[in-house]
Amino acid sequence: MSKKLEIMPLGGMGEVTKNMFAYETENEILIIDCGIGFPDYTMLGVDILLPDISYLEDKKDKIVGILLTHAHDDHIAGLPYILPKLPQIPVYGSKLTIGFAKDRCKETTITPEFIEIDKQEFSIGNFRIKPIPVTHSVPDGRHFVIHTPAGVVYHGSDFKFDEHPVDGVVSDYDSMKTAGDAGIDLLLSDSLRSERGGRTISESMLKETFQKEIKNTKGKFIVTVMSSNLHRIQQAIDVAEENNRKVAFVGRSIEQNIKTAESLGFIRLPHNILHKRKINKLPPHQVCVIIAGSQGQVGSSLERAAKNDHDLVSINPNDKVVFATEPIPGNEVFLYDAIDNISKLGVEIAYPDIRDETLHVSGHGNADELMRLVDLTKPKYIMPIGGAYRHMVQYKKLAIKLGYEKDRILILDTGDTLLLENGQAKMGKKIKLKDVIVDGSGVGDVGFVVLDDRRRMAESGIVVVVVLINKTTGKIIGQPEVISRGFVYMKNAKKLVNIISQKTTQILPKSIGKNQWSKLKPVIEKSLQNLIYKEIQRSPLILPVVREV
Repeated sequence: MSKKLEIMPLGGMGEVTKNMFAYETENEILIIDCGIGFPDYTMLGVDILLPDISYLEDKKDKIVGILLTHAHDDHIAGLPYILPKLPQIPVYGSKLTIGFAKDRCKETTITPEFIEIDKQEFSIGNFRIKPIPVTHSVPDGRHFVIHTPAGVVYHGSDFKFDEHPVDGVVSDYDSMKTAGDAGIDLLLSDSLRSERGGRTISESMLKETFQKEIKNTKGKFIVTVMSSNLHRIQQAIDVAEENNRKVAFVGRSIEQNIKTAESLGFIRLPHNILHKRKINKLPPHQVCVIIAGSQGQVGSSLERAAKNDHDLVSINPNDKVVFATEPIPGNEVFLYDAIDNISKLGVEIAYPDIRDETLHVSGHGNADELMRLVDLTKPKYIMPIGGAYRHMVQYKKLAIKLGYEKDRILILDTGDTLLLENGQAKMGKKIKLKDVIVDGSGVGDVGFVVLDDRRRMAESGIVVVVVLINKTTGKIIGQPEVISRGFVYMKNAKKLVNIISQKTTQILPKSIGKNQWSKLKPVIEKSLQNLIYKEIQRSPLILPVVREV
């Protein structure tokens, strides 16, 4: 009997975030990762994006567990939103990954079973799994060799081959080679840095950069960094200590991650950590602030400090602000807004655009490292993951140079799946996927129609057309009233207002029946949209309203 495995990316394919994969056999489904995505500047009011699990709705009984590769939010922070929609299933991951995953779920009512794994082989249902330690920009990451009824899959999520990591823990090359010698049918590999030749610089090189930046800083030394990048934070702490500065942590995400990482032994803190409420009690030249908000997120500690709107952290001309990160794709506008606002304060700023790779070292391997993984694992088939479409295409070109046939490298787009059958891989069925939007406390209750309405209101305002009818007879009373906000200054636009009112009158019948308004409303909207655009080339949101009197 034929054995099949279907691999379905439910998020993260062709993009860098909201990573989630479903490995489905005849009787079981294993989920790998459960991350969030980040909205771009056009998605007004949206907080985060989630993977679409609608495919799993009628298959929930088959799910045997969730396996986490590492502790970045684009791989774990979807858990508090996704787990309540699934049956009670265990969540597996390394010590630090589970520690951070527990933190993400603390403020929810869910109580998942978290199971810590290390290097030993274990099973989830009929999936036999060998974890392999790898270096990345967050410690304690794992690749997984997954034995399935249909063949052996190597799931190689985000990684680099750092020969001199800050914590001294290098990737487990021997286990990779052992797995390759035993036989890998399919390699899923990170592809994000496939466009870059050579190797990625070691994370440990950043200590020298921090030393150069802190030198001659007369005021506070302020470093902003991704809150999960513990190795970078450790090096900033060490440099501050060596320069007789006390370290304060500011921002909820950094404070929580530091607390968890210290308790698990993944970061070393000085004995005299400075409480954030005492930052202004010391002379500025004795202070180092490590602050959250490295992406310029609206409402983050750094964004508020950049606007002089933070209760505890002020940024003054003698201070120096160091951005030890690059923007996540889609976040560029927010990040550069923060840099602009700090620049207006007359503060010296260091950021990757003016310091090249000396301020931000990627956690992802360049071309040489990506191809080394291929050499070690010797897969029959390859499926690039973890990057945009252009990264996957470039990865394919690299693999072809290693001697792989084009049909052995499978590039999936959103909604594509891969079928592994008796060790042979090919494109599978298509599934329908959408962005699931978190807006405030609502999950999935805001769609792209709502986002389009928000965009139109932001760009061109809103026009409300109020129609009065007699509630007894249904007859229309008088002329429609036109009200606007953010559209035009009404006192100077009487002619346009009259045209809108007259056009609405022409569309309306003399009376409106009970079920007639729902049909009239879209007709009024479309007619007024065309009219207003013709008159002044704007497209406000049109909101026809009927009131019974």
